[in-house]
Amino acid sequence: MTIKIDNPEIEHFFKHDLQSDVKKFSEFVLISLKKYRNQKEFNVPKLDPKKNSYKLKFDNLENIDSSDNPFKDISDVKEYAKKLRESSWR
Repeated sequence: MTIKIDNPEIEHFFKHDLQSDVKKFSEFVLISLKKYRNQKEFNVPKLDPKKNSYKLKFDNLENIDSSDNPFKDISDVKEYAKKLRESSWR
């Protein structure tokens, strides 16, 4: 097995904590992977959409021809998004 370590912290851990023993290192990696495999969910913080989103602002929208807008037929954005989600799973 060949291992290339570009991270100085991992290199230090491998050299000093595992005494450069490939077998110990591979066992450590396997144990770590088993921990993540048994984990049922990831800890991902929920974000507030009002604080973590932005509105697109366009200048001179009145100069754009209505034929240029591919979404001109959409009147209800919520219903349109729902139909897109439903059709993507089929």
